[in-house]
Amino acid sequence: MNKTSLHDDFIHQLTSLLAEDGFSLSEIIKQAITNGNITHNLHSETETLRLMEVLVASTGDSSLMIRLGQRIDIASLGTFGFALMSCANLNEALRLLLRYQTITGPGPAFELHENHGNIMLRLRINTGSPTQQRLLKELTFSQIISMGQFLVSEAIEGAELDLSYAPPAGAKRYSELLSVAVNFQQPHSQLVIPKTIMGVRIRTANPATHVIFQQQCEDLLRSLNRVENFSSAVRRLLINAGGAFPDIKKVAADLFVSERTLNRRLQAETTSFRIICDEVRNLLACQYLTTTALTMTEIASLLGYTEAASFRRAFARWHRVTPGQFRREYLTN
Repeated sequence: MNKTSLHDDFIHQLTSLLAEDGFSLSEIIKQAITNGNITHNLHSETETLRLMEVLVASTGDSSLMIRLGQRIDIASLGTFGFALMSCANLNEALRLLLRYQTITGPGPAFELHENHGNIMLRLRINTGSPTQQRLLKELTFSQIISMGQFLVSEAIEGAELDLSYAPPAGAKRYSELLSVAVNFQQPHSQLVIPKTIMGVRIRTANPATHVIFQQQCEDLLRSLNRVENFSSAVRRLLINAGGAFPDIKKVAADLFVSERTLNRRLQAETTSFRIICDEVRNLLACQYLTTTALTMTEIASLLGYTEAASFRRAFARWHRVTPGQFRREYLTN
């Protein structure tokens, strides 16, 4: 998977889209960095989410991510994109998407559900503020719908998009832009596809090349799982620890390695115990703030902070808003 190609296409399409609307991406980024809203590291998932929020605020276009998603080139997904294009039908493409979604890099996770003659492709996002999550959902679903329409050379008949939040300003354009019905304030954010169209043939189907591209995807997936083995194990232990956030000595013992070996393995995976702790604390903090009535002091204690003030400072560093602001924004969306 060429992640650089995917990021470059994202920036290229974004630059073009903004220019059509009379805006300069470079100027918006420059101003946002000056204001402290983002940093120079735009390859970071966190900074990308912040940039998306800045762009919508700067342009005043709430449908910007919907429009952008329709422009991302499927070829920028590299081997994964070519594997999708060589699938026999929509059903095969959807199954491939679910199996190999992780090789495109960090981001939203998909779940598949079936009910009443429909297939629901549900989106799960655990990072970012509620506003950032909304924008990422719109970008992701727009891209998926656009890719589906590209693969079959027509609108996906009978498909509907459910979104779990209230319609933002300009939401009336969403259905027109996506060529599917859009329903807001739904229990889940998901793309609903009738089972009757899952057998529609993909225009670029090629059984011979599909075998090759799918094997390449398998190789990439196995490589990714090997590289993230220790990182994933540490994340799992931290998430499952409940109210007793363990230190590195305890985690190393649970993994049957020395603390020195664990640090070396994590460094080889371009991460560290501290970075993973921050990621997990961030994830759990967002869940506690949005799904419980726990106080800031209680959440801080669950996350291993000795003082609520330390938790507030860390959360503000992650999201540029306080935990209280994050909770209030979530409840009003």
